[in-house]
Amino acid sequence: MGKDITAFNDFWDDVPALFERGKRALFSGLSSEFDKILNGKCDFEELEDKYLVELEVPGVQKDEINLSLKNDTLTISWSRKREKKEEKTARKSYERSEGSFTRSFNVEGADSDKIQAALKDGVLKIILPKSENSKAKKIEIK
Repeated sequence: MGKDITAFNDFWDDVPALFERGKRALFSGLSSEFDKILNGKCDFEELEDKYLVELEVPGVQKDEINLSLKNDTLTISWSRKREKKEEKTARKSYERSEGSFTRSFNVEGADSDKIQAALKDGVLKIILPKSENSKAKKIEIK
């Protein structure tokens, strides 16, 4: 009976270490996915006469960004690829993620001929004026 209790106690002594290893394995695998989700933090506003979008795009060049407007949906996308290094090193650590990003917004009534977009200091700013037909109009009741 003494051996059974010792084995039982040894098992419970190992449990915290098992949970710690499991937690590290789980979260280290998810960290790159969370990084992809967290990239592209955005502010979106609908005003009476326009839509405003400000999207963080750190390290992305303007020629890598695709903007499109179709069926009242603005879509912003880009891909980020890690530069391949052929150097042989004793140690490597890559924290910058690679992958693609896509974000879409409903911008009903946006005038596609008047959209403005600019990239400055890692922030993409897009102004989408609304067409005259889509602006709210006061209707008089008779």
